[in-house]
Amino acid sequence: MDRQLFLWWLLSFSCWIKTGKSSMLGCAPIDTKHTSYEEVSVSENTPAVFSQKVTPAASETFEDSSFNVEIKLCEKETYHIVCRCRWISDSNGVCKNQTISSVCEADKSEMRFTLFVKRSYSDVMWELFRQNSTPLVLKHSKLRVTYPPTITALRLNGRDVNGTEYVSENQEVSISCSFINGNPAVSIRLVDGKGSTLSSTRLKEGPLVLSRDFHCNDVRLTIGCEAPGSELNRSVTILVKCLPELSPISTQVLDLARIVGEKLTFRMKSYTSNIRKCQMTKLPPQPITKEVACSVSGSVPELILTLSLSTESWIGQGIWMLHVVTEIGNSNISFGLIDSSVNGRKPELIDGLGEFC
Repeated sequence: MDRQLFLWWLLSFSCWIKTGKSSMLGCAPIDTKHTSYEEVSVSENTPAVFSQKVTPAASETFEDSSFNVEIKLCEKETYHIVCRCRWISDSNGVCKNQTISSVCEADKSEMRFTLFVKRSYSDVMWELFRQNSTPLVLKHSKLRVTYPPTITALRLNGRDVNGTEYVSENQEVSISCSFINGNPAVSIRLVDGKGSTLSSTRLKEGPLVLSRDFHCNDVRLTIGCEAPGSELNRSVTILVKCLPELSPISTQVLDLARIVGEKLTFRMKSYTSNIRKCQMTKLPPQPITKEVACSVSGSVPELILTLSLSTESWIGQGIWMLHVVTEIGNSNISFGLIDSSVNGRKPELIDGLGEFC
C-alpha cells in the first residue's frame, strides 16, 4: 500500500470514529455550486427513499477515485450522522448505518438511503469527504413532514370528560380542548350538537377554551372538539339540572272514563328519568292529595310520563294538579277531568273543565 492510500485510509478511519453529531444552527442549508436542493413532502411514519449519483465521471467533484459520503439528518435543530459510505478505486461503496430508523446502501455509481420519517425530522444533507479537500455538500433535501392533528383531551372546569356531565342552572362552565395541530395546520373547532362552530383556532397547539353559563332552556347540549383528519374527536353531553317541564300529549278534553280505563300521559323534558314520586291534588272546593303510580319512558331529555289510574277509586271529575317530585324539587301541571257518563254531555261542552292549564 503506497503512502497516499495509507493516508486516505487514516482519514477514513478518523471519520468513522466521529461522535456523529453536529450543531449547525437551525440546520440551515449550505449553498455551494455543487449542492443540489430539493423539497420532499412525506407523511409521518412512512418510509422515504432518497438517492444520489456518485459516479466520479459524472461530476467534477469526484476527481479522486477514493472518497467518503456522509448522510446527516437534522432532528430538532441538530444534525446527526445516520449513514457513512466509502469507495476505494473502482469497487462498490461500503456503507455503515448509524441508526435503526434508516438504511443505506451503495454500488459503484449510486448511493441509496431509506428513512422511516418522524415529524421531528427537517433536513437530509449529503456531504462528500476527500483527502486534502474541503468537505462538499452534494445534496440538501428539505423535508415537509405531513401528519394529522390530534385531539388529546376535553375538559370541563379542568376535569377530563368524555360522556355525560351535569351542571346547575346559571352555572358558568369552562370547556377546554387540548390538541396538537397537524402539518399542514387545520382548523380546530369546538362545535355544538348540530355541528355549528362555537370557537376555532389554527394554532400549533392548544388548548382552545370556551366559557359560558347554562340555563334551563338548554336542557341538553352536546359540545365536541374536532379537527379534519383527526383519528379521535371528543365530545361531552351537558345536562342542566332543572325541574321537569311538563306538557300535555294532546289538547283533547280528558274524559274520566277513558283515562281510568287506559292511562294518562304527559310529555316531560328533564335531565333525569329518576322520578321519586307522583301526586295528584284535587283543587277546591274539595281538596284532596293522593300519590299515584307513574313511570317514565324515552330518552333524556325528551321523556314520556305515564300515570296508571285504573285502580284509583278516588279519581273523579274536577280540576286536578299533578306534582312530579325529583331530587331537586317538584313540577306541576293542572288539568280537568269530566265524567261524561254522569253529565250526559260530550266532554268538550262542559264549561270550565277538560282543558290543560
